[in-house]
Amino acid sequence: MEGDGVEEAVGNAFHDFLTTYQVPLTIALIVIVAVLLNWLLRKLLMRTVTHVVRGVKKAQDVDTTSEMRAAPYVSARAVQRTRTLGTVGRAVITWAIVVIALILILSQLNVDLGALLTSAGIVAAGLAFGAQNIVKDILNGVFMVFEDQLGVGDVVTIGTVSGTVEDVGIRVTQVRAIDGTLWFIRNGEILTLGNASQGWGQAVIDVTVDARQDLARVTEVTLDAAKELLRSERYARKVTGSPELLGLESIYGDRATLRLTVRTRPEAQWEVQRGIRAELRRKFRENDITLADELPKPPGGAA
Repeated sequence: MEGDGVEEAVGNAFHDFLTTYQVPLTIALIVIVAVLLNWLLRKLLMRTVTHVVRGVKKAQDVDTTSEMRAAPYVSARAVQRTRTLGTVGRAVITWAIVVIALILILSQLNVDLGALLTSAGIVAAGLAFGAQNIVKDILNGVFMVFEDQLGVGDVVTIGTVSGTVEDVGIRVTQVRAIDGTLWFIRNGEILTLGNASQGWGQAVIDVTVDARQDLARVTEVTLDAAKELLRSERYARKVTGSPELLGLESIYGDRATLRLTVRTRPEAQWEVQRGIRAELRRKFRENDITLADELPKPPGGAA
């Protein structure tokens, strides 16, 4: 009987504790559930994004997005857009859960939500005049994502900033420049945007040689060198077309400039350009073709 009395006393004490601290305990539970739900949904979203990206790359048997062979544009953009939507989706999940949790907490505090929402609407209308830039940033960010103007991993030029997109937020886009600088660019300020990761790229190589040489022979050696290089295992999967020599681009004194172009996979044009330049220099030496930088300087040292 004495044991039953102790159990009853403990039960009453626990009931009194729950009754007394019902509101703070409920609020704490809402916060805990919101944090766990946010973590779980973000985890599931990123796992889905990773699964889609790996699936596309596995189907294409490539390591990087720019090397996709079959339907390269569609496959590459599927990867890039999936990553971008995943980044935006994380922000949407967090804000949605925060808003819902806040409403539930306010309801536990017996706050009149109807009056609060009415007041918030009035305040929002007043702030809209002073927050036009923020609204502009958000709307522009949404349109950029859904119109597929850029994606995470794209190489872009925005104004004077060139680099790789690291994050596309609802209000700000982050671009990592080649020197490592991370640029934060407001979406509303993006008026012109160049994207080197969409569709295809083009390597452009200007070759300046001694104009007194047989330019027909220079043209033949240039094309042969480029074709031989691009048939190699390293470069074959990076190009989508054959080298094309556009002809004599310019001539000045004893210098003649020829322009060579080749269509490449997105983002591969710079590597292809570097490779062709090195191969051309080697082939020109083998064939006794004089480059402009090998010409003797005129009297006085002026070039």
